[in-house]
Amino acid sequence: MIPFSLSVAFGIGAYLLFLGLTARPRPAADGAAQRTLERLRRLQGTRDFLTRAGLQGVSPRDFALFSLGAGAACALLAQLFLGWGLVSALAFAMGLTLPLAYFVRRHDRRRTAVQAALVDSIAQLRDSIRTGQALHEAFAGLAQTGPEALRPEFDALVTQARLGGLRPALLAMQARLADPLFDTVCAALVLSDELGGRNVSQLLDRLVEATRGQLRLQEELRAQQARNVLSARIVAAIPLVLLAAIRTLNPRYVAVFDTLLGQLLLAGCAASIALGYVLMVWLTRLPEDRRVLA
Repeated sequence: MIPFSLSVAFGIGAYLLFLGLTARPRPAADGAAQRTLERLRRLQGTRDFLTRAGLQGVSPRDFALFSLGAGAACALLAQLFLGWGLVSALAFAMGLTLPLAYFVRRHDRRRTAVQAALVDSIAQLRDSIRTGQALHEAFAGLAQTGPEALRPEFDALVTQARLGGLRPALLAMQARLADPLFDTVCAALVLSDELGGRNVSQLLDRLVEATRGQLRLQEELRAQQARNVLSARIVAAIPLVLLAAIRTLNPRYVAVFDTLLGQLLLAGCAASIALGYVLMVWLTRLPEDRRVLA
């Protein structure tokens, strides 16, 4: 048994030595390139979020500066009304996240409306292609009779297509919408325009059916999510509203919080409320489609 164990250990050692001598070292630049690529992906994801939230032309830096201003304003108001330093610091943190919370909700509403309009537009585009119309004529019809939410986008698409061709116009609209559904539609239409595909109407038909089913499921999930988020907001707001009301009406009842120990206790309570709210919202979040064809 001992000779067999020694033989196995010797064989493993010889194999590891062979790998160490023959394996090509991985250059350090690969790691740096991967980190740079990951940062670029996160930055592009932030830009796509701002675009879908209706903030075209707003850079992530501008949004961060606006959030800092909102946090400073909330901290100033908390200091004026309550006069507790630690609470003002917590108000700064809360104000810092308020723009993000607002635009996340706006992003979800706009994305739902855009995707519903896209499904109707794809169905109308499919019907137009089946009647023998060219893509340019079908898009011109969408600019006039398509869903109201996307008529300006299709009008810009038709104008750009007349000036520079259909492919650059589709790619420009893809960048403006930053939506995974239109990424698929754009890829299909670009290939159809360049290669002359004959089955584009069948592809759009299947895409409409799959997307409509997905949107119906998302509507049911969003309704349940809205109820849970509303409950979380009520539970988180009640202690804060009561504390501010008591502080305003009769400050003697909360004079104990004027001390450093009292402010630390307040900070712990506020942190627990914020953590509970974030966890409740995080547990009810919906999975987001990634842009794999961007």
